[in-house]
This record gives sequence, C-alpha cells and structure tokens, in this order.
Amino acid sequence: MIIFATGISGSGRLEYLREVEGLSGGSVKVIDVGELMFEKSRHLGIEIPEGKILDLDVFALNYLRAVTFEEILKIRDRYRDGTDLIISTHTCFRWKKHLIPAFNFYYLNQLDPDMYINIVDSAHHIKARLEAGKWAGRLSLKEILIWRDEEAFTTSMLAEYQRKPFYIIPRNEPPELLLRIIRDVEGRARRGERPALKAYLSYPMTYLISAEPKWLEEKDRVKEALSRAGVVVFDPMSVEEMDLVGMAENAKDKGSDSIEFDFEGRSFSLSVGEVEEAIEDIKDQTVARDYKLIDQCDVIIVFYPVTTFSPGVLNEIHYGFTHNKEVYAIFPYKQKSPFFLYYTTRIFTGVEELIDYLRESGRI
Repeated sequence: MIIFATGISGSGRLEYLREVEGLSGGSVKVIDVGELMFEKSRHLGIEIPEGKILDLDVFALNYLRAVTFEEILKIRDRYRDGTDLIISTHTCFRWKKHLIPAFNFYYLNQLDPDMYINIVDSAHHIKARLEAGKWAGRLSLKEILIWRDEEAFTTSMLAEYQRKPFYIIPRNEPPELLLRIIRDVEGRARRGERPALKAYLSYPMTYLISAEPKWLEEKDRVKEALSRAGVVVFDPMSVEEMDLVGMAENAKDKGSDSIEFDFEGRSFSLSVGEVEEAIEDIKDQTVARDYKLIDQCDVIIVFYPVTTFSPGVLNEIHYGFTHNKEVYAIFPYKQKSPFFLYYTTRIFTGVEELIDYLRESGRI
C-alpha cells in the first residue's frame, strides 16, 4: 500500500511517521520528500542552505520536486503488496504571507496513492516547534491555524478526487493507531476481509478536565479497554488548544500580557493579543475537526459518567446519529432524557458490557 502523508511544518509529521516505521518491524517504509529533495540537489551539485529552499525560483523548485518524484516512481511498484510505503510531504507552504504549492498533479496521478492522511497537532505545539527553527518569527498563531486547515483541506480534496480513503491523524495519538489503520482497517479491506471497527470517543471534555482527575483516568481506561478489544479509537483530546483560550482570559484578568506553557522540555510564551486574534479560529476549527473525526469513524462511543449537561456531546451524538453512524453510550444512570434515548443506538452501564455486545454482534 502507498500512503500519501501530509502535515505542515512543525506538526511533528516526520517524527510520528518514523515512530510508525520503527514500530512496524520492517513492514512500513517512510520516504520524506523534503529530505530526498535536499539529497537530489547535492547530487546535482547544488548546495541549498537550510531555510532557503522555498526562496528558490519556482521553475527550479518544480524541477527539483519532479526529479525527486521520478526517483520515487522507480520504486513505487515494490509497495503495492507486502511492505507499505509512506510518502511524507506537504501539499502547500505558507511562506512570506502567501501559499506555495508543494505537489505536482502529474506525479501525484502517476504515484496513485492508496490512502491519504494528514497529521495534525495543537497550534501552540506547532508554534513552539517552528520558533525553534528556520520558521522562527514567521507565523502567528492564527496563520498557523489557517495553514493547518489549508493543508488538511487540500489533502482531503486530493483523496476525494482520486476516490481514496482519507484520515486526519492527531500527532498525539500513539503510532499504533496509524499502524492499525494501515494493517487492520485499510489492509484488511484491500484483502476483502472485515476491517477493524473505528470509533470516535465522545465525552463531556470540559467537565472531565475541570472535575476530579478520576474522570479523565476513567476515560483513558475506557479508551484502553476498547483498543485492547480491537477497536481503533479516535480521541478528540488528542488535539486540544481550547485551554489556550482559558489561559489567555486568566492572564488578562491578572493584568498580564502573555501566557506561558511547557512543551518538549522547554518553556514557551505567547502574547495574550496573539491568542485573542486566533480565538475564533480555535473554537470553530475544534468543532469542525471533531465532526471530521466522526466522519472517518464507523461508530460513536459516548462515555458519559456524569449527569451534567454537555452541549458538545449532545451535538456530536446528533451529528453522528443523523450521519448514518451507530451511537453507543456508556451511561450508568437509570434516569435518561428521551432525547438521549432517541439519538442513541444502544446504552450500556459500562465498557465491558459494550465490548461484550460488540463481540456478540460481530462488530469486533
């Protein structure tokens, strides 16, 4: 299988894919287009300084990309069966306040990937990585949010145009998730076998975060139990930047003009103004991304351990139920709203009961 994997700079895309490659035991090979372009330029006797490749003349850049994809096409057919090939690349760059295309339709059609994926991470984590390298000072938080959305949108359109599967893969999900999609979902489907069940895990996130730690621990236990049972689980908390909104509001109330956060062993700061400029993007993209994660799943599994009202969960239930998804709820209380009953396929008192049902019904 050939997988076309995209993700903006700073998303941790290549590091994540290398983790998948290492975990695969040799069944997955990763080729990074950027690394290969630098290698081909050296072979051609052209040394491109770090951070200057996007300043090349557009014809030179297109030629270098074409030479690179010609090399990839030479080995393409080795990966139709057996070892899987992941092509790590971009669809576009947001450079000097405008977009630069990062692929060629001719070579993309020649490559004819079997699956498209887009690696995403929280915007402030991307910002932290970019500030540590050649992108330092180039992009605001809002511009990162826009670029991340453009990359995901373009990748999904390419997949739709070629009628191939498309997945958003949160960087903070374990590499086992992508490996299972390759092997147990798309791999099985290609062999005519029943694919593993894909589930979106819905829960009252705001309440679970603000309440006792035991609820988040219980959510993780439910997720782990489902994964052990063979379910591929997508967790919306894997991309979480709404906490930036609260941090900015708290800082402003205290008269501070910046917020600080720790990431990958370092401390970073963002101005309150930069966060405020991006708040609407953060909120809207959170909702839109969660719906896209639901779209790529077979079912929604609702973990609802409290009786507190959650607009997010209820909207996800309604969205999934009205978009041809089965909605299974874990709700341990006797009193149930008629609306909750109406928009759920079945309600269980615990995750073990749900897993038993999925086994008995042949879903896992």
